[in-house]
Amino acid sequence: MDLPTTTLGHILLVGPADAAPELGAALVAKSWRCTRCESPAGVLRRLRSEPDVDLVLLTPQTKPGPYIELCRHIKFDPRTAFVSVVFVLAPTDASRRAETFAAGADDCIPLPAPAGEILIRLFNALRVKRATDSLEDATAIITSLANAIEGRDAYTRGHVERVATYCVEIGRRVSVSQEDLSALRTGGIVHDIGKVAVPDQILNKAGKLTDEEMSIVKRHPIVGHDVLEPLRTFRNVLPLVRWHHERPNGSGYPDGLHGDQLLLLPRIVAVADVFDAISTARSYRPACSSARCREILAAAAESEDLDPSLVAILLDMLDENPAALVDTSVESVSA
Repeated sequence: MDLPTTTLGHILLVGPADAAPELGAALVAKSWRCTRCESPAGVLRRLRSEPDVDLVLLTPQTKPGPYIELCRHIKFDPRTAFVSVVFVLAPTDASRRAETFAAGADDCIPLPAPAGEILIRLFNALRVKRATDSLEDATAIITSLANAIEGRDAYTRGHVERVATYCVEIGRRVSVSQEDLSALRTGGIVHDIGKVAVPDQILNKAGKLTDEEMSIVKRHPIVGHDVLEPLRTFRNVLPLVRWHHERPNGSGYPDGLHGDQLLLLPRIVAVADVFDAISTARSYRPACSSARCREILAAAAESEDLDPSLVAILLDMLDENPAALVDTSVESVSA
């Protein structure tokens, strides 16, 4: 099988040069770019300084333990987790394949194995890496877009980052899963991405919005949902984007959910979003004082406009760290 050379990438070979000499030669012949480290020492540092490495090929000649530990460090470090790691194990170490997979290896090839099979398996590992990179690029683009949209309004600069921070802390306190914490972080960043469809003159209007203008603003959760829906990496944040203006008492939009129809994570985003909105200056009003913020939140909890249990958690957070409630009106306007 001929591999498409235009897709081949940069491999870091880790292990003694005589561990699999024919493999290195085959890789070069197939247009892979190869560099070598004779031992696991310094590999992590090299990966962090050379982000163009696509795949780490570990070829321990003896004592694979340090190589397995290196794999674990690579795959469980967020800075290098998406680098593909493949082992090529000598026959005497074939029984340790399970350990390599437990350490996060993408593949483990026991020798002897035909060079053609090894090349194909390396290519498959690289293909997965490239697909992951594409998803990461899409996430970065959407996140940048969300921040750019927020930057259209000087008064809301920093809003999405603060909302994301509040969301994650509330999520921790209600013991949501690690996956849900990640969704809260991402959802907090992109929850207002649908405002791309709201004209600047409405976003920055100093006075009260007309009914027609408000109807345009109220479409932003649907627009945001539609923007993100085709992207698989954002699938778990779609409910947060669409429903962050829904209310437990049924008074929200766009779908008029109420009670148990409204999931926990959108409820968390709603509390964080309202808190940041009232505690910071906007084009149509100054920031509310600490006491006034507490009054508004308490009233919203009592009417179930916001989830009472989540409001109580946010108020506890403020009691523990009053500095979290900052009047950013001067900073926002002058930024």
